[in-house]
Parts: sequence; structure tokens; C-alpha cells
Amino acid sequence: MNVTRSPRRPPQVRPTRDAAPLPADPDRPEAPRLSKSITLGERRAQRRARKRAQLAAEMPAAIPKGTPRLIFVSWRWLSGSLSLGLLIVLYLLLSHGEFYVHQIYVGYTDSEHFLTPDEVYGLTGLANSHIFWADAAAIKAQLEANPQIASADVQIGWPPNMVQVTVTERQPALIWEQSGQRVWIDVRGRVMALRRDMPDLVRVVVEKPSQAVHIGKCQWQGVDRVLGRGDCIDQNTVNGVLQFKALYPNVTEVVYDPVKGLGFHEGGNYTLWFGDGIDIQTKMDVYNAIISDLRQRGITPVEINVANPDAPYYNAASSSNPN
Repeated sequence: MNVTRSPRRPPQVRPTRDAAPLPADPDRPEAPRLSKSITLGERRAQRRARKRAQLAAEMPAAIPKGTPRLIFVSWRWLSGSLSLGLLIVLYLLLSHGEFYVHQIYVGYTDSEHFLTPDEVYGLTGLANSHIFWADAAAIKAQLEANPQIASADVQIGWPPNMVQVTVTERQPALIWEQSGQRVWIDVRGRVMALRRDMPDLVRVVVEKPSQAVHIGKCQWQGVDRVLGRGDCIDQNTVNGVLQFKALYPNVTEVVYDPVKGLGFHEGGNYTLWFGDGIDIQTKMDVYNAIISDLRQRGITPVEINVANPDAPYYNAASSSNPN
């Protein structure tokens, strides 16, 4: 009996780590290998390489004459060039002398002004500073902090007139003399430096300065102390001087006493005290009635006080008691 046996199978060999890889089959395409994770820069480089290869494949073997050449510009190079150009421009702006403030244009709203352009320039604090650091709002505030300046308008631009300032100055209303020092006073009682002699202004002289602080808003008024920046004179006192000057235009000097207020030496014979500017017309009417009565009676007064028109009094030369 013949028994047919199946052909013997070759033994299966399992690959090991040390086994050599099988040779590639030329008739069988190679399976794609798993690539490692790549960075964003490597992916961009691959895309640029594929794009260049595609453009190279599309270009003809011979480029016709007159065909414009393609120029590839990197955005990094372009942005770098722009940044470099801007840095050069900034350096030139910061280093060029044209952009440093050596003078300013100063205009005045009033025909009569007292601050010179050089003084206004000094008050701005811009001497030899760069125009890039100039702040119009800060310059305006610095100028208006000066008691001589009521308001200021500041404009900043490019050369040649980089900084233009228009100034409105406070005008002096009277001259105040205290502790041997004269200052200007404006209509609001602000103290300003006396810059030149103005004979048309009435002068107020503090004859007997007080050693105590003045009761009121302006604590140094009439005190034995020189008035300066930031000091003031009471509004009622300023009004009294101006109203008295308006009633008697020939008056050039008024006196002030910390207790009695404003007064006037009448021809060197006696002193009229009228206090301040409150109800000054009534005070002058009372004064005229008193002096008329005294003259009719032949009485020579030393002083007449109408600071309180409801309770006026006078001192006569022959009497030590007020009447």
C-alpha cells in the first residue's frame, strides 16, 4: 500500500533583535516608514523645499529672452531691514542738534507785558532739552504756577519754531509796601514781583507792621515780613484802595494799619481811617459830614475813623478822648 506524504514545510524562523534585516525585494514597493515628530521650523523648511522643487519642475528648460527673473525675498530679511532703517532714523532724530530746544517763540495777548521772552523761556524748563521729551500740558501748568502769568497756551511742533507759547499776564492794580519791600498786587489780591516803576498806580504803605499773624485768608498782610510768591492781600482791602482811588483820583498814597485798616493822610493835618472797601460810599458821606461840622466849630482833628459808619469817631488835637 503506497502512502503519499505531503511535502515537508520549512521550519519557521522568528526574527530576533540580533538578526540581520531581510534584503529589499526589488519587485515590491517599500512601505513608508513612520517618521519621528519634527519641529515647526523643519516643517517650514520642507514646505519651502517642495515649493522650490515644484517651481523648478514648472520652469522650461530654456528661459526665453526678456522673461523677468523671479526674486525670492525672505520676510525676515525685509522686516530686519525695516527695523534697521527705523533705528537709524531714531538715532538721527535723537542726536541731531535741530531737535534740541535752544529758544522758543513767545507771544503776548496784551500790548503791555512785563515778562521778557527769555524769562518765559526760563520758566518753561526746556533749556537744551530734546523736543521729544517736551510735554505741552506740563509746560502750561509750570507757566501758570507763576503769579505773573494768568494763562498760557503751549503748542509743540517741528523745527524751526518747535515750541510756541502765548502768555496772558496779570496786570498790577496797586503797589503794596511792607517791611521796606514793594510788590505789585493785582485786582484779585495776588502778590507779584514789582518789575518797573508805574507812577499811575496807587501805593499802599504799611506804617506799623504787626508782629502777629493777620486774621483772615492772607495771614501775612500787614505783618512785619516781606511778601513773596504765594502771598496775598484780602480782597476787601484791594477793593477799598481801588474804590478810594476812583473817588479821589489825585490820591497817590494810602496807608494801612493792621488794626484800623486803610487810611489817608489828609494834607499832613490828620488821618482818615476808612477800614476797607465795604460800603465805602456811605463811609465817605459820613466823613464829609464830620469834617464839615468840625470845621464849623473850629476843631482840628488828629484822626477821623469811619471804618464803622454806624459808630464813627474822631480825636481832636486838644482832647485825648475820642468824641
